[in-house]
Amino acid sequence: MSWKASLSRHLNVVRFFACPKSPSSRGVIGWYSKNYEELKQLNPTMPLLLRCADNAMPAITTELDFTTEHLLKYMLQYDKFKSEARADAAKKYLGY
Repeated sequence: MSWKASLSRHLNVVRFFACPKSPSSRGVIGWYSKNYEELKQLNPTMPLLLRCADNAMPAITTELDFTTEHLLKYMLQYDKFKSEARADAAKKYLGY
Protein backbone atom coordinates (compact mmCIF):
# COMPACT_ATOMS: atom_id res chain seq x y z
CA MET A 1 0.00 0.00 0.00
CA SER A 2 1.21 3.46 -0.85
CA TRP A 3 2.10 5.93 1.89
CA LYS A 4 -0.30 8.33 0.23
CA ALA A 5 -3.21 5.93 0.74
CA SER A 6 -2.53 5.51 4.46
CA LEU A 7 -1.94 9.19 5.20
CA SER A 8 -5.37 9.86 6.72
CA ARG A 9 -4.96 6.97 9.16
CA HIS A 10 -1.99 8.71 10.76
CA LEU A 11 -2.68 12.43 10.32
CA ASN A 12 -5.78 14.54 10.96
CA VAL A 13 -4.88 17.40 8.60
CA VAL A 14 -1.98 18.55 6.41
CA ARG A 15 -1.35 22.27 5.93
CA PHE A 16 0.87 23.77 3.24
CA PHE A 17 2.12 27.36 3.56
CA ALA A 18 3.67 29.31 0.70
CA CYS A 19 4.24 32.75 -0.79
CA PRO A 20 2.82 32.97 -4.33
CA LYS A 21 5.55 35.41 -5.42
CA SER A 22 8.59 33.78 -3.83
CA PRO A 23 10.82 31.38 -5.77
CA SER A 24 11.47 29.48 -2.52
CA SER A 25 7.78 28.47 -2.38
CA ARG A 26 7.64 27.02 -5.89
CA GLY A 27 8.46 23.52 -4.64
CA VAL A 28 5.64 23.47 -2.09
CA ILE A 29 3.08 24.95 -4.48
CA GLY A 30 4.21 22.65 -7.30
CA TRP A 31 4.08 19.51 -5.15
CA TYR A 32 0.65 20.45 -3.79
CA SER A 33 -0.73 21.17 -7.28
CA LYS A 34 0.73 17.96 -8.71
CA ASN A 35 -0.41 15.63 -5.91
CA TYR A 36 -3.65 17.18 -4.59
CA GLU A 37 -6.09 15.19 -6.75
CA GLU A 38 -4.48 11.82 -6.00
CA LEU A 39 -4.20 12.55 -2.27
CA LYS A 40 -7.83 13.69 -2.10
CA GLN A 41 -9.05 10.56 -3.91
CA LEU A 42 -7.11 8.32 -1.53
CA ASN A 43 -7.98 10.36 1.60
CA PRO A 44 -11.37 11.99 0.93
CA THR A 45 -12.09 13.03 4.52
CA MET A 46 -8.65 14.47 5.35
CA PRO A 47 -8.27 18.24 4.91
CA LEU A 48 -5.38 19.26 2.63
CA LEU A 49 -5.08 23.01 3.11
CA LEU A 50 -2.93 25.41 1.08
CA ARG A 51 -2.44 28.84 2.63
CA CYS A 52 -0.77 31.44 0.44
CA ALA A 53 0.29 34.81 1.82
CA ASP A 54 2.90 37.40 0.90
CA ASN A 55 6.29 36.71 2.53
CA ALA A 56 5.12 33.37 3.99
CA MET A 57 7.90 30.88 4.65
CA PRO A 58 7.29 27.65 2.71
CA ALA A 59 6.29 24.92 5.14
CA ILE A 60 4.22 21.78 5.60
CA THR A 61 2.64 21.16 9.00
CA THR A 62 0.24 18.75 10.65
CA GLU A 63 -1.31 17.94 14.02
CA LEU A 64 -0.32 14.86 15.98
CA ASP A 65 -2.24 13.03 18.68
CA PHE A 66 0.85 12.86 20.87
CA THR A 67 0.63 13.89 24.52
CA THR A 68 3.25 14.81 27.09
CA GLU A 69 2.74 11.39 28.66
CA HIS A 70 3.52 9.67 25.33
CA LEU A 71 6.72 11.68 24.98
CA LEU A 72 7.92 11.03 28.52
CA LYS A 73 7.21 7.29 28.26
CA TYR A 74 9.16 7.16 24.99
CA MET A 75 12.09 9.08 26.46
CA LEU A 76 12.20 6.82 29.51
CA GLN A 77 11.93 3.64 27.44
CA TYR A 78 14.80 4.59 25.13
CA ASP A 79 16.92 6.36 27.76
CA LYS A 80 16.79 9.76 26.05
CA PHE A 81 17.21 11.90 29.19
CA LYS A 82 20.63 13.53 29.59
CA SER A 83 20.52 13.49 33.38
CA GLU A 84 19.16 11.13 35.98
CA ALA A 85 17.40 14.03 37.72
CA ARG A 86 15.29 14.69 34.62
CA ALA A 87 14.46 11.01 34.28
CA ASP A 88 13.40 10.94 37.94
CA ALA A 89 11.22 14.02 37.44
CA ALA A 90 9.55 12.34 34.43
CA LYS A 91 8.91 9.18 36.47
CA LYS A 92 7.41 11.27 39.25
CA TYR A 93 5.19 13.11 36.73
CA LEU A 94 3.98 9.80 35.31
CA GLY A 95 3.42 8.33 38.77
CA TYR A 96 6.04 5.56 38.48
